[in-house]
Amino acid sequence: MCIPHGASGSKSNGFVKKERPKKHIKRVSKEQFEKGDPDFIDERTTPYIPKEKKKSFIDSLFGL
Repeated sequence: MCIPHGASGSKSNGFVKKERPKKHIKRVSKEQFEKGDPDFIDERTTPYIPKEKKKSFIDSLFGL
């Protein structure tokens, strides 16, 4: 009779996995999600300026 490779079980090496606290982000209320945080302070030093869209090869070829 054949014995499967994993039938003998694994040998314990004494390693015990350390318990770590779960990383969980608190869910915000629907009202705060839609209207934004009233205590938010904008700390940006420069205004947001969107980058220009890169022209494709075809656009530059035909001058679009």
